[in-house]
Amino acid sequence: MPFVKGKSGNPAGRPHGAISPYTATVKETVLRVFNELQSDPKHNLIAFARKYPKDFHIIAAKLIPTEVKAEVRVPEGIQVIFKSDPGCLPIGTDPDAAEDNS
Repeated sequence: MPFVKGKSGNPAGRPHGAISPYTATVKETVLRVFNELQSDPKHNLIAFARKYPKDFHIIAAKLIPTEVKAEVRVPEGIQVIFKSDPGCLPIGTDPDAAEDNS
């Protein structure tokens, strides 16, 4: 039987989106080790951040979402006014250049 795109070759297999037992075990093990290290004041995340603040901030910045999508539905008859903070510029914007364009 030829392969059909979007159709599983093993319909009785693991459901789409389900985590494999191997992945779950690895995640649990890593979390257990992480939690154990957190109880050691010399080797916890706070100690790392204090010793290597630049590296910590690089890692932390990668955990922050870079894009947020939202849909807002406003009932008819309600006026919504969007105000932006003039001090909040998009990443990569030169604040000096933004002031010159005003």
